[in-house]
Amino acid sequence: MVVARRCGVVCVALCLLLLMEASFPLRGESQGEDAVFLDADKVVFEEKTGLAVAEGNVRVRRDVLRVFAHRVEMDSTEQVLSATSEPGKKVTLIQGDRVLTGDSLRYDLSSREGILTGAVGSSPAGDGRVFLRGKQMEVAPVDVARSKGWISSRGSKGVEEDELIGKLSDVSLTTCNERSPHYRLVSRSVVFVPGKRIIAKNPKVYIGEHLLFTYPFDYVVPLDPKERRALLSSFFPLILSDSDKGQGVGIGGPYVWDTGKALLNVAWWSDTGWEGKTTVEQRLNDYWTVWATVEHSYEKASAEKLYRPSWGILHAANGWSASLRWTQREAISIQKKVGETYRGVLWREPEFSLLGPWGRAPLLNAYGRIGVSWGEYEDVQSDVSMNVRRLGAEVHLYSEEQLESYKTFVKSEYKRFWYDDPDSLEQEILDAVFGIRYGWGNVDLATAYVRRWVSGETPMLWDYYRDREDIYQQIDFPAGKNLSFRIRGGYDLTESKLAEMVYSLTLKGGECSRWELTYRNDRAEGDDWIGLSFFITAFPDTPVSFGRRELYDPFALPDGLGEILRREEE
Repeated sequence: MVVARRCGVVCVALCLLLLMEASFPLRGESQGEDAVFLDADKVVFEEKTGLAVAEGNVRVRRDVLRVFAHRVEMDSTEQVLSATSEPGKKVTLIQGDRVLTGDSLRYDLSSREGILTGAVGSSPAGDGRVFLRGKQMEVAPVDVARSKGWISSRGSKGVEEDELIGKLSDVSLTTCNERSPHYRLVSRSVVFVPGKRIIAKNPKVYIGEHLLFTYPFDYVVPLDPKERRALLSSFFPLILSDSDKGQGVGIGGPYVWDTGKALLNVAWWSDTGWEGKTTVEQRLNDYWTVWATVEHSYEKASAEKLYRPSWGILHAANGWSASLRWTQREAISIQKKVGETYRGVLWREPEFSLLGPWGRAPLLNAYGRIGVSWGEYEDVQSDVSMNVRRLGAEVHLYSEEQLESYKTFVKSEYKRFWYDDPDSLEQEILDAVFGIRYGWGNVDLATAYVRRWVSGETPMLWDYYRDREDIYQQIDFPAGKNLSFRIRGGYDLTESKLAEMVYSLTLKGGECSRWELTYRNDRAEGDDWIGLSFFITAFPDTPVSFGRRELYDPFALPDGLGEILRREEE
């Protein structure tokens, strides 16, 4: 029998006795990559039985795998590790940036399979982490997980073969790191694919302790930072209001699988009847996604309800994004300025766009990016349809400065278009926003001056713009515990009139989620609507929204820049 206390030389010598069979030193072979290192306050090794017992601050290391426990028994013959915790503490299993804890662990070093009871774990997801809690977790390498049917071959694509896949039973998962989370998904069975996804079997959705509904399919929670889909994005009943369509009710949500999703929305409106929309997205690999949409919807300008198909392919890599899409009878609604919205029908046959990554611009401590576009369009007007080819180039800039009590920002977009037209038409558009954010006690205020300069002409109506000069004022103040109220007004300086008011009531669920009810009052054209959105802090760019339309917000960060700024702040 060998007894050792914490000592570097003794620990190294002892770990040589605890290698897997292929590198067992007593057989005269050298230490390899499968070496197991054991360290503790007290270690007892029985040479006859090959059993090692470690107690007190035990640490076990093998490659990238780490185990921390109060007591560990390791059978070097059977190559099985058993770890237990002392009262009030947990056994911890760490692989890379994934952390799992539990009451006890039994792990086979040879097959790399094990069971963690009372499992609690976390993994990076979006801008935060997703937290899991289950009765027990089985872990196994990728090939074993496939053979057991935990994941499919497609579902394990892109996962390193030495990764450990986990299957939990009786699981609760959330992005709220609180004892009583404000929302959670509860499932009888969950498969945890580190760094890629969590697959929950028919989860039940809880808000606080109240069961909201049961999701009818398996639900996939993305852990890959390339995927920004929110943790809670499911079927909800919809209550809608729209000045063009009247009052409405409906239901909508996704069916999600390992590499894609299908979105279904169906609604009935008091003035226009039934509408529906189905979108299917399929990810081909880490960079390419194909999609297709069919919707049956009402378009106000033509007063027609038609089928409107569209399809295309998306590419994203290293900050670059590209899109190629076709649309038929697309009902478009574009807010050209405060109080002025263009509505019409457009065909894209097709349209290609490419945007570069955001990078530091040499002037004003700014960020910038460039893009190009090309498309063939059929612009459906009241008395004629026009077919036009358009080539475009654009430059985006953004700069902000944080001072002691306020923040200033400037954002601008320059776009130039060339048209395949007998008159060789061209159009240049320069948009600029000058803004400031400041506070007054518990009240947050923001002011933005919006200016546009346009020169040249376009043969189409949908991309026709004219000069604008607007000013926006926003006030955000507390209205109770975890409750705040926001008012934003848009004033048309050219026509000297208040053109738009937006009212938002926000209910925060701690630091992990919030509900936002929005009412838009269009004082110029009467285009009013009410929308409800649910935001998860870890996925701020992908809210679950019902009845909410696209709304110009001069205070919003340009697309794709928010994540870069958050990383730099960290």
